[in-house]
Amino acid sequence: MSPPSSGRTGWVDCRLDTRRLFLSRLEPGDARAMFDYRSLPEICRYQSWRPKDASDVLSFIHDLCRAEPFTPGSWFQYGIHLREGGTLIGDCGVMVKAEDERQAEMGITISPAHQGKGYATEAQRAVLDFLFLKLGKHRVAGSADPRNAASIALMKRLGMRLEAHHVESFWMDGAWADDVVYAVLEREWKSIRTLDSDPL
Repeated sequence: MSPPSSGRTGWVDCRLDTRRLFLSRLEPGDARAMFDYRSLPEICRYQSWRPKDASDVLSFIHDLCRAEPFTPGSWFQYGIHLREGGTLIGDCGVMVKAEDERQAEMGITISPAHQGKGYATEAQRAVLDFLFLKLGKHRVAGSADPRNAASIALMKRLGMRLEAHHVESFWMDGAWADDVVYAVLEREWKSIRTLDSDPL
């Protein structure tokens, strides 16, 4: 994984490379592919942002392109691409906490056509490496609807611990829903990566 080059904030070039993937800023040309998977019912089910059409995604990407990556309190969205061919297969959001910049939150969406191949684990490992080993964050968390078994399994595979189960904590689709929070600390992640038999 190459370190980011310096820029106005020092982290403008935030591309991450793994064995099979590269993660980089979403670009306007990604809008159609992103809409195609983000609008699927099985993807929308557990997500609060549901684009109406490709123009919604394009507006989102334009806003992202104008912002500095990892601005505290704002989400930065990586596009996840296959190294071979460059196909966009998903996206990964990262937010540095405004109230404590030593902490961050992350989440991921993978197109159903590319699920079950280990891409989410590979991408999230790269993001965690970047947040802990390059940016020096102390804690990274993720949250999910407890009915979203795939997301919970992913966080467990990454070595994240269950920290909380909030009951009926947010309103979605006309009903209250639960939210579970998983997290990992810098020292825990470094230990996990030391023991990892399949490093990036």
